[in-house]
Amino acid sequence: MQASIEKVVTPFLAAADAALGAGYSAILYGSAARDDFVPGRSDINLMLVLEDPSPSRLRALAPAFAAWRKSAAEAPLLISRAEWARASDVFPIEITDMRAGYRVLRGSDPLAETRVDPADLRQALERELRGKLLRLRQGYAAAAGDERALGQLAGASAGTILVLFRSVLTLAGRAVPTGAGALAAEAGALVGAPAGALLGPVEHRGERGWRWSAGEFEQYMDAVARAAGYVDQLQLGDQ
Repeated sequence: MQASIEKVVTPFLAAADAALGAGYSAILYGSAARDDFVPGRSDINLMLVLEDPSPSRLRALAPAFAAWRKSAAEAPLLISRAEWARASDVFPIEITDMRAGYRVLRGSDPLAETRVDPADLRQALERELRGKLLRLRQGYAAAAGDERALGQLAGASAGTILVLFRSVLTLAGRAVPTGAGALAAEAGALVGAPAGALLGPVEHRGERGWRWSAGEFEQYMDAVARAAGYVDQLQLGDQ
């Protein structure tokens, strides 16, 4: 675990231990667990699975959350064990993304017995990809002549796009590369997108003032459209 991650996670879990005792599991997932974390750009993703999610238990976590907010933007997720046991059809993308790289930091492994139905994953992926495409088109229509605005729009969307494309590769039965650049290249090739169509936003996400031309943004939108079409036409079991 990188020092920049540890300095946020370790005191949080110490405070959670004091508040909850042994009655929870904690998993670190995403780039912080896959070792492709970029300080200042990547989120620290942590989830607590609670035996008891009562309001009194949540209030006991307030000091831990207050300390976390001073160091990281994305607060830890909180879910009960009973809810988690029934979550795979509701959060198939999120669970698939967690399974791509995670570390159990407290308690038992909540992902050990969790299985995602490929049909649930495909439906959720197509919905999210088409929704993202609609929002990208809105932004493009509003800012087609402003390269800086297009760069900011593409960069802001890149994190979500990486999550979706990671799940597309998983659904297709393909190995998922660890690095963001390799993931973008592999996923783009899978759906038939032009080489490099996804790399710009991935490489420059979080970078202020980054500019992208309308033509490059159009390729990016096309890559997302191709991914939605690929998922829609994918015959499960024949990958």
